[in-house]
Amino acid sequence: MWMLTPLAWAQATPPTTVPFADNETVSLTLSSLDINRLVVRGDRITSVTCPTGFCTLPMSGEEGAIAAPTDPQGASLIALEVQEPFTLYITTEKGHSFGAFVRPLAVPAVTTVFVPLARDTQQAAQFEKSSPYEEVIASLIRHMISETVPQGYQITPVTMSGKRKQADSTPQEVTLTPTLTYQGEVLTGTVYTVTNNTANTVTLHPTAFYQQGVKALSFSSPTLRPHSSLVMYQVTGR
Repeated sequence: MWMLTPLAWAQATPPTTVPFADNETVSLTLSSLDINRLVVRGDRITSVTCPTGFCTLPMSGEEGAIAAPTDPQGASLIALEVQEPFTLYITTEKGHSFGAFVRPLAVPAVTTVFVPLARDTQQAAQFEKSSPYEEVIASLIRHMISETVPQGYQITPVTMSGKRKQADSTPQEVTLTPTLTYQGEVLTGTVYTVTNNTANTVTLHPTAFYQQGVKALSFSSPTLRPHSSLVMYQVTGR
């Protein structure tokens, strides 16, 4: 029977994931015996600051500060020089800044992945500024229709009980159920299921579904047969 050696077990240790918000201090455990690795998901670390003499940063060869890292993931390597807890500070290329209260332990090397709680909307902003406003809105609707994701957008299924009407002007014969949102920097796309609750065919007029903030609407069909459903694509903006 093949068995893992203690070294193999150490190498298979998964990274520790630590969510963070800007300007807060999180807690983490690092190895006091080996070189640790710090990663900020989707970003690059630009500086790590420790109290003088408390840590060494091998990639820069300095104590208490680090130049731009050379790790392909923008990570920082850190070796602890003390056994007592202390606080270090991290800044990143995308402007994140936060502290970490470090507890040194005699354990194998630790990889810590910091995950920003704030969503990065930089790519979404680039998408929204890539063309004239009307073209961007039309492009977002095309993405929703084809079930593709614009660069930088976040797709979230909508979970809710019951159905709600879009506005007071919405035809009484139909109900709307939001199913999916496309969240960008300024624009939000929402996919709705439109259901005809009657025995009559309903003609859908976009003006009946407009409300404040709505920039565009599109239907998968202009008419809705009795007791059937279709899809409405809506774009709102801030």
